[in-house]
Amino acid sequence: MNARVHTAIGSDPLEVEPVFSFLADPAAGAVVVFTGTVRNHADGRSVAGLTYEIFATEATARMADLAEEVATTWLSVKAVWMTHRSGVLDIGEVSVVVGVSAEHRAEAFAAARYAIDTLKATVPIWKQEHWSDGSSHWPGVD
Repeated sequence: MNARVHTAIGSDPLEVEPVFSFLADPAAGAVVVFTGTVRNHADGRSVAGLTYEIFATEATARMADLAEEVATTWLSVKAVWMTHRSGVLDIGEVSVVVGVSAEHRAEAFAAARYAIDTLKATVPIWKQEHWSDGSSHWPGVD
């Protein structure tokens, strides 16, 4: 594997600018960056914010394995970036950033989509939705 890989989990706000610098490569004709943000509604209800709880040891290892998988599955991938936020987030804050640079756009889009979809399905990160009425909900748990 020749692709560069960056993965991280933490409570600090996620910035997008460093992602583009990391993904830059003179051989890459495409850069795809996905940012997941906290929206103000879910399931027809008003959301006040989210809390992400993460099993850090397992999640860090799984994200690293996933990034390596992306880098080796799509051979034209030059770099992979995956970061996820933990803790309490307000509406509009970025919770996850996944980026891929590749020689061609089709591979960049496919690799980035696989990365975010697989991250959400397999990395041990739990989201608690805080409703505007003061109640909360753990999707998929309660």
